[in-house]
Amino acid sequence: MQTDLEKPEPCGRRVDALVGPLQQLAEEIRAINQANGWNVTQANEWADTYKVPAILALIHSEVSEALEAFRKDDGENFMEEMADVLIRVLDCVGGFESDFDAVVRAKLEKNRHRGIRHGGKRV
Repeated sequence: MQTDLEKPEPCGRRVDALVGPLQQLAEEIRAINQANGWNVTQANEWADTYKVPAILALIHSEVSEALEAFRKDDGENFMEEMADVLIRVLDCVGGFESDFDAVVRAKLEKNRHRGIRHGGKRV
């Protein structure tokens, strides 16, 4: 959970050195989205059985658009759609009281020790 000293100001300006780059980007994304009239995720919406699934569906739609760009050999659009994926993910997790930078680092460390093709899957 973040304290008031760790929360970035609107538009991603850093308040404290402990705020990681993903959280900074998330705050900037959320500020832009709010300024453009979009609802952003709030910590109390984790219990909402519609809000988070709707956001996940939107993330999935961006991934599908990236796949279509890849299928059409459109590298520029592919990169833009991948940026949309990241924007939607950070918009979502930025609303929850979690240090997403630390979560990503912990997951990378976990993956580092999982071994080659862990789980016995082909792909």
